[in-house]
Order: sequence, then structure tokens, then C-alpha cells
Amino acid sequence: MNRRRAPSKVRKKPARKKPIQKKPAEKKKKAAKRPPRKNVAAKRAAPKKSIRKAAAKKTPRKKAARKATPADRTQNRRRPVPKKSRRTEPKKSWRERAVGVRESMGAWVIRRRGSIRRAGQVALVGLALAALAWVGDQTVQYAHGADAFAIREIIIEGNHQVEDIDVRRAARLQIGSNVFEVSSEGTRNYLLQHPWIEEASVVRKLPGRVRIDIVERQPVALVALDQLYLVSNEGAVFKRLGVDDPVDLPVITGIASERFYGDFDYRTAILLRSMALLQDYEGAGLAEREPVSEIHFEGANGIELFVGSDGMNVRLGNGQHRQKLRRLRQVLERLAREKTRPSYVYLDNVRSPERVTVRLP
Repeated sequence: MNRRRAPSKVRKKPARKKPIQKKPAEKKKKAAKRPPRKNVAAKRAAPKKSIRKAAAKKTPRKKAARKATPADRTQNRRRPVPKKSRRTEPKKSWRERAVGVRESMGAWVIRRRGSIRRAGQVALVGLALAALAWVGDQTVQYAHGADAFAIREIIIEGNHQVEDIDVRRAARLQIGSNVFEVSSEGTRNYLLQHPWIEEASVVRKLPGRVRIDIVERQPVALVALDQLYLVSNEGAVFKRLGVDDPVDLPVITGIASERFYGDFDYRTAILLRSMALLQDYEGAGLAEREPVSEIHFEGANGIELFVGSDGMNVRLGNGQHRQKLRRLRQVLERLAREKTRPSYVYLDNVRSPERVTVRLP
């Protein structure tokens, strides 16, 4: 019979590890010794290089320990620099010093004469400007306080509706005030605030005169609102009718006052239509023969006129006023040849614009 062997209880020896072979330690290099310091005196006393080399080949040098002597130590030290002796010069007098300074200044001036010349020119210009400013200031002060420049006369040209005294008051000028205190632009603005003055120019004439040229507004009509107001030829209401104002002007009636004041477009349309109608009336040759006394707006019915000394009624309606006024002139001329005058003339026929209706007395 085959029998298995019982396991042995004997432990096996562990395998030996191979010893780690250490690399042979590199021998440390010995630090080179510092050569001994050569003696300065011996170095100087040594022969030349060529001779020294030859001697070295023949006989090798022997190293001998030698102690440094006190003489060698002193030679290696830094030699002290001797102090310079101060120059003892004789003390100069003030005259000699002044001559030296003058000579040095003269040399300095010669070297920089170009810069000095330019600086002198700039300084002269600055002084001249300062002098002119001072002289101007003194002149202005004298002119504003001298009696020779007091206003003695105010010349006013172009005024017809406005009196001279009213112009002077509007310009705020007084006889005796200084003429240089009058500002041309400021005085002109004061004059333009007057309702009658449309344009003005102010010129000072030395020593003591002021000339004022004005352009007055030309009134061509009156507009009837809450009161009567003057209307210029440009269609602008510029003044309430006064006592001394002209009254023999056409009166524009039939206008709603509240709408006239509040509606700018309505006011502009009424005034421009009135001015255009007056120009057409004059262009038709009727202004001198039959002057207009009233222009009445009837709303949708158009415009009607009252002309002549007897107030003849002329209805124009809307549109084509220029042609209707020419037709009116032809009718009046024909009736004048017949020595008759109508009481009214109607030119507002819409269906037949060329038709004219006349009523005889």
C-alpha cells in the first residue's frame, strides 16, 4: 500500500539574501591648499620671469616655512594719502574782488548775449503793453468824468407820430449826461419797446451829440374789439387808439373778441385778409375815389364794404376779390357818366360771379 508521508514539522531555513554590494566610496578630493601669500618685498626683489624660469628648471624650489616680519605687514597695508596743503593766498581787497566779479559777469554776458537780447525785447514789449493799458484806463476815467463829453444835443429824425420829448424819454437820454455812458445797442432796445417805433438806430457824435433815426409803424386800419386798436400795414395790432392817434382809417368789424384773443390762427387770417383786400382795393384805383370806411366780416357770407362819404354798401362775398373790385370800378364809372350813384352794389352771386346787382335811389 502506498502511504502518504506525514508532513514534517521541521521548518525550512530561509534563503540567504545576497549582500548589497556597496560601491566603493569615492575618495574625497582634498581641497587645494591656498598658496601662501607672497611677500611684496620679495616679489619686487625677485629677478625677471625668464631668469626665474631658468633657475626653476635647474634647481627645484624648496618650500620653507617663513614667518612674516613686521616690515612685510606694514608694506601690505594701504598707504595713507597725505593731505594737501591749503593754499595760502593773500586776501584781496573789495576793489579787486569787484573787478573780478565785473570781468566774470562780462564774460557771462558775452556768452549769453542772444538770450539776453531776446529777454530784453520781451520785457520791453511787456512794459509797453502795461503802459498802454495804464494810459487807456486813465483816458477812459477822464472821458467819463470830463464836462467836455457831456450831451448837449439830441438829434431825432424820422418821427411823425411821436414827439421828440417822447423819443428822448423812450431812449432814456438826458441833456448833460456823459456821451460815453450811452450804449447804442441798449438805447436802440429801449426805443423798440415804444409801440409806434418799428426800427431805430443810435449814433454817438463826439464830443457831445447823439443822433437817433427811427422808423414808425404805418397804421392802415382799426380793429373793433372791446376797444379800437391800430393795425399796421404788416397786419399787426400794435396799439390801443389814443386821443392823438389818427381815426380816419377803415374799421374792421364783425369779429368775435374772445376768439380773436384766444385763437392765433383766426386772428392772423382776419388781419391778413383785411390787408390783402385793402391792397386790391387800392390797386383797382378806388381808394382815392371811394375810400373805404368799414370792412365787415359776415362769417359764411363773406365780406362787405362800406365806401364813400355816404357809406355805399358793396357785397363781395368770398373769393375773387380782385376781379370783383375791377368790375365795381367799371359799374361806378358807367353810372357816373349817367350822373347817378347806386345805394348798394352786390357782387356776391355764386352761380354767376360776373353778374352785378345795383340798386339805384
